[in-house]
Amino acid sequence: MFDYPIFEMPVIGQRMLMAINAVIHVFVSHGGAVGGSVVLALLAIWAHKRGDLAAYKMTFKILMVFFIVSTSIGALTGIGMWIHANILSPNAIGGLIRVFFWKWFTEWIVFNFEVVLLLMWFMTWKKNENTVEGREKSNRLGVYYAIASWLTMVIITAILAFMLTPNFDGQPWVDPEVFPGNVDYNNALFNPTWGPSLAFRTFSAIAFAAALAIMWTWIIGTFSKNPEDNDAKPRIIKFLATIMMVTVPLSIVLGYWYLSVIPESAKAMIPTAMMTREFEDKFDAMYTIIMATGGVVLLTTIIAYFKPKNMPYIAASAMVIAFLVFWGYEERVREFIRKPYIIYNYIYSNGIRPTDVPYLNKVGVLNHAIFIEDDKKILKEDKSNLIDVGHSVFLIECRICHTENGINGLKSLTKGWSQEAIRARLNNLPGGGTPYMPPFVGTDTEKDALAAYIHSLNKKGELR
Repeated sequence: MFDYPIFEMPVIGQRMLMAINAVIHVFVSHGGAVGGSVVLALLAIWAHKRGDLAAYKMTFKILMVFFIVSTSIGALTGIGMWIHANILSPNAIGGLIRVFFWKWFTEWIVFNFEVVLLLMWFMTWKKNENTVEGREKSNRLGVYYAIASWLTMVIITAILAFMLTPNFDGQPWVDPEVFPGNVDYNNALFNPTWGPSLAFRTFSAIAFAAALAIMWTWIIGTFSKNPEDNDAKPRIIKFLATIMMVTVPLSIVLGYWYLSVIPESAKAMIPTAMMTREFEDKFDAMYTIIMATGGVVLLTTIIAYFKPKNMPYIAASAMVIAFLVFWGYEERVREFIRKPYIIYNYIYSNGIRPTDVPYLNKVGVLNHAIFIEDDKKILKEDKSNLIDVGHSVFLIECRICHTENGINGLKSLTKGWSQEAIRARLNNLPGGGTPYMPPFVGTDTEKDALAAYIHSLNKKGELR
């Protein structure tokens, strides 16, 4: 059950480590790859049909930026996602792979086509740009690349949506008692939030990519020594702003659709997800931030459309920053509202399945922790290793979300608490104030040990 080595990330914590990697990857995959592929393909086709060779050549310079970022940062953070997912919750990622094995394998094949097509498009651009036939051939590669890139989003979005809504009412994707057998793959794939989330992500990614392209168009066109680039800059900015005039309103509508199909229990987590528990009662401030972010996008889009030649760099930068804020918060909220689960109603964020709780409460979680030494999981008669055993319980049940003395550190969270108060809190998880926490799982002995360990973090002279 806990058959994997335990990885502990001090200070920063595993959750934050994953979050940093995930948000950077989303910025690149959505803005640089999926949305970028569509925007750049449209831009190349538009420039070619107008016979605007200056704009067409400048499109290649924008493509170069997207190409470098997608194939370097995108690739590294993509690999990082797999590494972090495996060390954080191997049970959860293993479950997802068993459910979606062939679909994920298909996504991997499509992803390879996507990378090859991007390389072909980029590497053959210069050879093809000076003839009509060559540009048409190049543009077809751009369209194929955009289709392949979007198809990877189709499959990955299905898996992400499945983690939030893994079944229809009355139509379970699997019998939890016999998992991983008898999986209904179609129910898993066509889960309730897949369509809305895919539609929302598609158009918001295109809008985000258009904003990024506007910023890079401004930079390239302003600082290029080629006067044709400066001349083409306003035409390209206006075309990209036109894309945003369509996709931004669509994203808002589709975002509301997506929100409407999220389970009510998950919606209830949104204030905490957006503002953290400390500020969740100040949710009005978050509405102000949301409105301000949307206002920045709207205002800068209008400026880009109506004043492309005189668009200031601050407007181009603010447009991108607003999208970065939006996507960062969207990722945080989407991940948080599943709590206390990592796969909703199937497996808790710490990798324990609800169906296993009665059994583990009888035999203990440490009984199955094969990578923990016996003297740190079996309590001695004199209880001399009580804190070590408690630390082992922490590694199994708490380390995914908590550190000892860092981000979300238990030391600061329980400062001033008695050991009895800590144990009483463990008895009442998740509790009314913390619905995002899974229940304590294990024997009374393990609960005593965990309470002693947490209490020891604030003891003077205790080095932990």
